[in-house]
Amino acid sequence: MRFDAPLVFSAFWATVSAAGIPSNDQPALASRTDDFQLHVLKARIAQIEHALRQALDKLAAIYNASLPTTDSPSRGSVTLTSSTSLNTQTATLPVSSSIQGLLSSLTAATSTVSVASSTTLTKSSSTTIPAATSTTDNTKTSSTPTSSLKSSIANSTSMGATASTPSSNATTMASTTCASLCSQLTFPSTLDASPVSCVSYAANETITITGGQQTVTCGTTITPDIDLCRVVLTVTTSPESEVYMEVWLPDGNSAWNGRTMTTDNSGVNGCVAFADMQYVTGMGFAAIGDNGGHNSSSFDGSWFEGSNELILDWAGRARHASVVAGKAVVQQFYNQQAAYSYYIGCSAGGWQGMKSAQTYPEDFDGIIAGSSATDFNHLQAWSGRFVQLTGNGTSDPRFLTEANWITVQSAIFAQCDAALDGVDDGILEDPTICDFDYTVLSNSTYGLTTTQQETVRQVFTALYNTEGNLLFPALLLGSEVDAFRLGQLSGSVQAISEDWYKYAVVNNSNWDALDMGQDDYAKADQLDAYHGNVSGYDGDLSAFQSAGGKLLMYHGMADPLVSEGVVQRYYLKVAQTLGISNSGMDEFLRLFRISGMAHCGVGGISGAGAWMFGQNEAAAAASVNIIDVLQDWVERDSAPDTLRGTKFWYDTESLGVQFERDHCRFPYRTTYRSGDYTQPSSWGCDLISDWQACGVGAMPRLCNVDGTFDA
Repeated sequence: MRFDAPLVFSAFWATVSAAGIPSNDQPALASRTDDFQLHVLKARIAQIEHALRQALDKLAAIYNASLPTTDSPSRGSVTLTSSTSLNTQTATLPVSSSIQGLLSSLTAATSTVSVASSTTLTKSSSTTIPAATSTTDNTKTSSTPTSSLKSSIANSTSMGATASTPSSNATTMASTTCASLCSQLTFPSTLDASPVSCVSYAANETITITGGQQTVTCGTTITPDIDLCRVVLTVTTSPESEVYMEVWLPDGNSAWNGRTMTTDNSGVNGCVAFADMQYVTGMGFAAIGDNGGHNSSSFDGSWFEGSNELILDWAGRARHASVVAGKAVVQQFYNQQAAYSYYIGCSAGGWQGMKSAQTYPEDFDGIIAGSSATDFNHLQAWSGRFVQLTGNGTSDPRFLTEANWITVQSAIFAQCDAALDGVDDGILEDPTICDFDYTVLSNSTYGLTTTQQETVRQVFTALYNTEGNLLFPALLLGSEVDAFRLGQLSGSVQAISEDWYKYAVVNNSNWDALDMGQDDYAKADQLDAYHGNVSGYDGDLSAFQSAGGKLLMYHGMADPLVSEGVVQRYYLKVAQTLGISNSGMDEFLRLFRISGMAHCGVGGISGAGAWMFGQNEAAAAASVNIIDVLQDWVERDSAPDTLRGTKFWYDTESLGVQFERDHCRFPYRTTYRSGDYTQPSSWGCDLISDWQACGVGAMPRLCNVDGTFDA
């Protein structure tokens, strides 16, 4: 039985077409020489080669039993060896000279693209890719060895294909399939990584989550919509700790975009962000995820009681280890380094992104840090204080019910919505300038006792230490109802705050969160370095800036769990530490304040604002995707001045768009101009003239009396 070569390779041609390389115009390869196009093309070449290897493996299994022969002296041949079978018998298939030429040109192109072997990819504008040539006899074999990241870093050798001349007229493709990947993986000598499994999944095939990740309810199943190779590893970080991690590699018919995207952990959980990995691999990224060095659910911090090595992992060491290991896996699977490395996270994940920029400035080219739970020690002190202010139930005279908070919110909006931003839309565009008159709450219309009125005042105050230095900014006006619904003002002890102080700071399982006070705050600060600088609030980003990194931050102005003031304060701290203006900050850090947005869209409470911009799969239907925005900034130096958010009716895409808004970067304020307020064109950006004001009397209060930021 004979097979016509063009039919045998039809899947290969489809892959070439999908990659954007015309099958009848191979010289087009030579024209793509600018830096970005070169990286993309090289990624496509590797993907094409990998797809072809898989096809060859499958064909070899079919033909090993009965070897077909060629009857056309004008054709070359391809020798097939199955990498997935113990049977080493080979099969010879007829291959047209045009295909033979394409294979030669692809491997030649790969061999001429030299990538500097370091943890940061070096881009060379002088590198060119030769046009394809057609050969029939004496074809050179190009093999692309799987080189280890360890040896390439140590020896600073270029990573590319190495040409050699075989003894026969054949083209042999090196095979790096998912099934064989684990046995081939090597890692830097400083990294104690162990592959657990490498398994291929077809598009829409269900992955079952097992082991510790399943036990702590990180998930049960997930169904990616692309072909992928799922690599599971562990990395030992100390004699008492290890990291569980996964790398998802677009494979088969699913193209890799030449980049990695590392995902986060939420709360204090030890869960791989499976949903986010599914989201970003669907966009073409090779995804990296880890458990932060422990297995736990989002609000269970009992693991703090264990070894401090677990806290050191969670405070950044685990993430760095998984990034280094993940990049090594990617490089060896695709036979090239990723052109760019990105990170995306929200809440604790936003804090983790900031921590990476501070501690491991070369891990990522670009970071998306949303609703960052940063200044961790003081955040937990601030969060734990609310139950002390509100009381823990209706029997306490200080306590306000949800209905009470709704009436308070109506008073706040009456004073500070349309009166300040010009639009009566139920959104405080910038609540930091709302100087609310609390005396109106004495009106019997609101039904509050004098004690309850004082509770409202206290809830919106910042937290200070005994010396009068600021520990954490105040809850912003307009977030109070969601703060009740999410447990902050409902009389509940905050689980993360309680566990952090009980197990990591006070180290006493009998400690009562209702007794937390200034001595506890001070002790947490004293232990910060011991805990791996878990605060994550270092203003010195000079190394990240020098490495060319870009930090894109966003935060909801109605966030009830982490006051937006903490990231605005961080922006000011970085500017002061580096001695630069807002234009200098614009070069590497941009903060977008999202009006009407709550906290990361958690608990089904996302806020009344235009909060969707592709930051997760739930927000993927928005007209603008923040991942694309970051890529434009990193790869094309197209920095964003605004971030467009979308608001669907009832947050449901099928009901249509309610409005969109272009959120301005700080220190600009999103300002209504005129016209239909649901249209982005009706708004503009005005520079906040006193944006650096932060001391006594400033709105908001963000620094100490002397203008510094450290307690």
